[in-house]
Amino acid sequence: MRLIPLVLAAACGGEPIAPHPIEFLHTFNPRETELFNTTSAERGLRVDASLVPFARGHQVITEMLRAGAHCPDLIRIDATWLPGLVAAKLLLPPPPALATAGWSAIAKDLAIVGDTVWAVPQSIDGLVVVRLAGTPAPASPSVDDLAKAAAASGLPHPLGVRVDGYWFVPWLRAEGIELAPGTIDDRAVRALREFAGLFGGLAATPPSAGTEAPDELRRWTAHELAYWVTGPWQLADLRDRDQIEVSALAHAPRGGQLLVVPACARQPAEGWRLAQELTSEPVSLIFSDAFATIPTLEAAQAHATPLVQRTLAALGSAERLPRVEVTPLLFDDLNPAVAAVVAGDATPEEAIAGVRRGWHRLGHK
Repeated sequence: MRLIPLVLAAACGGEPIAPHPIEFLHTFNPRETELFNTTSAERGLRVDASLVPFARGHQVITEMLRAGAHCPDLIRIDATWLPGLVAAKLLLPPPPALATAGWSAIAKDLAIVGDTVWAVPQSIDGLVVVRLAGTPAPASPSVDDLAKAAAASGLPHPLGVRVDGYWFVPWLRAEGIELAPGTIDDRAVRALREFAGLFGGLAATPPSAGTEAPDELRRWTAHELAYWVTGPWQLADLRDRDQIEVSALAHAPRGGQLLVVPACARQPAEGWRLAQELTSEPVSLIFSDAFATIPTLEAAQAHATPLVQRTLAALGSAERLPRVEVTPLLFDDLNPAVAAVVAGDATPEEAIAGVRRGWHRLGHK
């Protein structure tokens, strides 16, 4: 469906008056932003778009909507931010026709809190294992079999994995620990010891903070990696997409990006119209073809590239993060704990004790 800009008649007759541009606050990276701007212009959309860095998005968006001033008409958010915004009564539910569009089951699940759809799913992501065609798949999706397959590759540091709490989730879940206050115990110590032990061995010594993505891409391009734990957001930079195989990773986190309309939006109907346009089959496939992102409509998924379809299949067995308000805040404690142990600045016991205290605090907010 192509959206035609609305035109309002002038009060005194005569020339039409253009409506206000749709105000859109997003977390696209620079290349995605450029494609969004080009696509919007080509499709005749009048959009005043602004960027909030993903790392600060949760805090900035929550504070903005609580203040209720200068609200955008549409916002792109991470799926983990949705429960908190819903609980604070900061969002409007989408119109019934949009809420019941042909989203895949995985996509629609991301947009639900309670029994209500609160968002339009825009993309699906999560962690998968990437390898070149001809590289044997791990014997099973387990983290243990991934490590065994990497060890058998013969490369010096064949496993690509990042020092980050999100990447640590499969190892944590393999010990039966979920990301939730009150769940962490000594099993997490074992998980962190195993995860940290990868670095300097199967995984290379981590690069400086903030340079992880380009370092991972460099190592992949140089064929230093046999198995790379990553997500769709990094596949866009690969020049050998037609040679890539994708495997599931047991207990991998699955998430996505959502489009929401705040309760304080000046033009909520226009916000939902832009959401419909962005997730339409033609537009979502433009983004999917360019960046290997996974669209959310079943019709678009059926026409996505083979790489995108393989990635979607691998994410089918992944598990979404808990749908509770504190989920995005849990990483504030988990990320530095993982980094400290990998760097040798703390023992797994010390780091997990700190995480336990932090998560206990969040559980009593």
